[in-house]
Amino acid sequence: MKQINTLLESNYLNHPAFNFDMPSWQIPDEKLTAFNDIYIAMRQLAVTLDVGSREAIQQDLQRQLDNVFAAFEAQAADAYETCFLVELKKACIRLLNEELAWYARKPHANFVNLNDGETRQNAIRLQHDRHYFGCLPVAAVTELRKLAEGGLGQCRANAAAGRLQREDLSVNSGRLVHALRHVLNREFKDLGVLDAVSAYTGRKVNVTGLALELSVPQATWWRNAVPGLDHAPQTLYAHVDETISCPKSIVYLTDVTEQNGPTGCYPGAYEAMQLNPLQEIIGRIVGTVGSHHDSPLKEYYAKQYHQSVNSENFRRHFMRLPEQLRFNSHIGWDVMPGSELESTLVVDEHKMIGPAGTFIAFDGARLLHRGGLMQAGERVALQVIFSDSTFTERAVNKLKRMF
Repeated sequence: MKQINTLLESNYLNHPAFNFDMPSWQIPDEKLTAFNDIYIAMRQLAVTLDVGSREAIQQDLQRQLDNVFAAFEAQAADAYETCFLVELKKACIRLLNEELAWYARKPHANFVNLNDGETRQNAIRLQHDRHYFGCLPVAAVTELRKLAEGGLGQCRANAAAGRLQREDLSVNSGRLVHALRHVLNREFKDLGVLDAVSAYTGRKVNVTGLALELSVPQATWWRNAVPGLDHAPQTLYAHVDETISCPKSIVYLTDVTEQNGPTGCYPGAYEAMQLNPLQEIIGRIVGTVGSHHDSPLKEYYAKQYHQSVNSENFRRHFMRLPEQLRFNSHIGWDVMPGSELESTLVVDEHKMIGPAGTFIAFDGARLLHRGGLMQAGERVALQVIFSDSTFTERAVNKLKRMF
């Protein structure tokens, strides 16, 4: 994929829904460079440092982040902009600390078995392309579908009653999930998936988080909600995930065609954006600003489900960020229809179409992806999170944030 960082910048500048009279906040280049240089060094050095040294680097990063946000707060036009910056900074610190902890974890050695040729090729694909496709045996699919029927009954009842939020159409805890996870770990072990993903992360992983999800045409949470457009972009819901530490899988339990919500991905798009470290951190969490029930921005933004950019007030604040920090992980809704950015992404989308049992294993934080955009029929899928056993709590928290 060709470099799209400049297309990303021009997309926001030319998109009618993102054009406002207010100028962007200014930030001296040296302040941004100071943070980014330390972060890049930390990413390489963290695993070699003792606790005191890691804490010192963490304090250095915190200090540089304080400098960046102090410069922005001095330019805030009102109390709402100040609230935006306060929440954004708090979320940045949370994610930064999570990433510091992840990079500081020493990788295991001599524990992955890639003797099987197919497993070895899949591990190479995952390393190079951030994803690979596979398919479960028919017997395993039959077993999973039989287990899933109990949970699907309630999901289908919710859909028939008009309860169509993702949490209404999914099951992510309880005995059912435990049973599904047991089968999937067994099958993924036999297929070499656990070894391929473990090789990618440098840690021994298992399936630790799982959600059974029903997708139906009546659920429209993914449709375009950005005003002023003649038609929606062809990239709706394309996004990267917040957490870098937990690769994912999506497993179909029904046959999936173009019509019933195929998972799509855009290999190379993440790399082609050429995001700087602070821009990437901001982009991964900016959509959470104003979303919590106790946020002073919640009513001011009045966001629709899952979409921050449907709020004009949110877009106004987002566009106050300087170009070099402007990124939204859920970029698919932001793309201007007919733009070069849209055409570049569309031509490179790979859609996973196939029978029940088809799956993708991927790094959701570094592979732009989307799925569940229904036109007809229904789609039943397992949303899966891989994690080091010591990161189970993080995996569970990530699963909760998926909905």
